[in-house]
Amino acid sequence: MPHYPAVFQYFIKRFTRAERELEAARPFGYGPRKFYEGTKLVKGNVDAEEFALYSKEDIPKKTAHRLQLIERPEDKGKKIKKIHVAVTSDRGLCGGVHTGIARRIRRELKNAEPEINKLVCIGEKARGMLYRTFPQSMLISIKDIGRVPPVFYDAALVAAAIAESGYLYDVGEIFYNKYFSPVKYELYVIPFFNKVRIETAPNMHAFDEVDDEELTCYLEWTLAALLFFAIKESAAAEQSSRMSAMDNATKNADDMTDHLTLVFNRTRQAVITRELTEIISGAAALKNV
Repeated sequence: MPHYPAVFQYFIKRFTRAERELEAARPFGYGPRKFYEGTKLVKGNVDAEEFALYSKEDIPKKTAHRLQLIERPEDKGKKIKKIHVAVTSDRGLCGGVHTGIARRIRRELKNAEPEINKLVCIGEKARGMLYRTFPQSMLISIKDIGRVPPVFYDAALVAAAIAESGYLYDVGEIFYNKYFSPVKYELYVIPFFNKVRIETAPNMHAFDEVDDEELTCYLEWTLAALLFFAIKESAAAEQSSRMSAMDNATKNADDMTDHLTLVFNRTRQAVITRELTEIISGAAALKNV
């Protein structure tokens, strides 16, 4: 059985817990996404996307069913107010988990108007990488994420902060890392919408029995549920990446130790050989005198 350092064993335990808690959190993300698919606000296949998690296909095939916004004819030429949510944490040493999200959001906001494109950063890593570039777009920054396993209350606080910010968005997008396996994750985007957008959805007539108050309560819960789902997915991807990074660092350190030990032994042997040669040469010279 291989021997792992104590720190690596600690990361293995954290990853195992994150993976176990993710299985319980995934239903929170399934329902809202299925609702958006049913109202024809997005295109994609939620069931196929969930089934792909357990398939043996590579990531490009697994991500073929991801949800995408459907452009509405009435939005043509209209300025759509958006809100972008970056899901990271306060901790690093986990490869490119956080930088991938920051790179994607930079691409989204590069030529966007800051007045109608706001940014919510969950975790200090997102804020540190995006605030200097887009200070006018920054709406909310949440810290103390990732130090302990996230719970639904954390996501509810973020959802409440967005609701109380006073920014009336039309469409929102949650950028997070979707966990596939201990060695694979992929950046995903979950859309969410305001109440007016939902009420005017192409297929909302299928839910006519839902009254106004029920819809309001459901949408408030939906945002918290999607955030909780995304945070849990990102936490599992982060822990797996950190475990892999620690494993690679341990192997690299072992390789370097072996290399330096070999260099030291060769140098020591060369010195011993040279000294023996000098002693033998000196003894031979004295013998010939």
